[in-house]
Amino acid sequence: MNIGFDAKRLFNNKSGLGNYSRNLVHCMSEYCPSESYTLYTPSIKLVNHEAEFRTLQNVSIRTAQSANHAMWRTYGITKDIKHDKINLYHGLTHELPRNISKANCGKVVTIHDLIFKRYPEYFPATDRAIYNLKWKHSLSSSDRIVAISNHTKQDIIEYYSVNPEKIDVIYNPCDVKFYNSTKINPSDYQLELPSHFMLSVGSIEPRKNFEAIIKSIAQVPKDQRIELVIVGRGKERNKKKLLELASSLGLETSVHLRSDITNDQIIEVYQRAEFLIYASHYEGHGLPITEALLCGTPVISSYTSSMKEAGGPDCLYFNPDNIEEITSAIITIQDNAELRLSISTKGRDYCLQTFDRQKIAHKTLNLYRNI
Repeated sequence: MNIGFDAKRLFNNKSGLGNYSRNLVHCMSEYCPSESYTLYTPSIKLVNHEAEFRTLQNVSIRTAQSANHAMWRTYGITKDIKHDKINLYHGLTHELPRNISKANCGKVVTIHDLIFKRYPEYFPATDRAIYNLKWKHSLSSSDRIVAISNHTKQDIIEYYSVNPEKIDVIYNPCDVKFYNSTKINPSDYQLELPSHFMLSVGSIEPRKNFEAIIKSIAQVPKDQRIELVIVGRGKERNKKKLLELASSLGLETSVHLRSDITNDQIIEVYQRAEFLIYASHYEGHGLPITEALLCGTPVISSYTSSMKEAGGPDCLYFNPDNIEEITSAIITIQDNAELRLSISTKGRDYCLQTFDRQKIAHKTLNLYRNI
């Protein structure tokens, strides 16, 4: 079977949708090696990933044949898909070419989330209108839809009235390094971090709800407080706002924003953290929850959207809009070593089973073959 992937994000995004695309293609290449995979991208910014995928024998890369990259990805790519005799084309990040019906192949699209529908206040009106047009076209043009969580599936049904039978829930695979991570010896630590800290991971934006975490820490008795390390990138104004809030609450030396942590270093941060705190209002998956648990780090998290799917039944969950509830969860997990061990052990077992890379690859291929 000749399978085509929209690989724009794979070769141009360092995190998020780029990570999803890279992880899925790696899974398919490794666990379904009899198929052929073509990665279609208008350009390649991350040349290290180009070299990485060119080493895979069943993967080829096709770049834009037109100087107008946007037009190629929207229309011109279909001619290449047809020329390459692609049996099935998978839009990995919400989109399908506008004229994909002319490609005479199966059509699948992955929908990660509908944040712009749930929280329109976070998006300019023009962006919302563009996203809505793209999502509507992809949902109507595809033969099958992949939702990365049951929550995303329900949002697709609610906002676009899609037949539930058209939607398959297939979870995100994580990077292979998380499944195979071993405990790092303290003598091998490379990063300068507090000796005791809670960790939060995510882009610095209002939806992630870091403000609530900082306000909750301020309510923890001083003799019980540990420091907070936030790993993520974001706009400078958002970072400044968080630091100003911390300072106003007397936490200026207790809150650390780290945008310098690489993908290769994040395992060390997860392992050294006392626990991960994840207070986001909405996620399609909530990948840091899964990554932390695979690293053996206990998790406390909001219970909204897909978070319970990401962490399973044994994490400690809270209402992200209730500061007292978040504070209570922080104190509870800090004071209970037995609970931390239980969450980390059971949570890792849940994630190894639920987000097994081989199972995800085979489920995806089975979807392709049944179109």
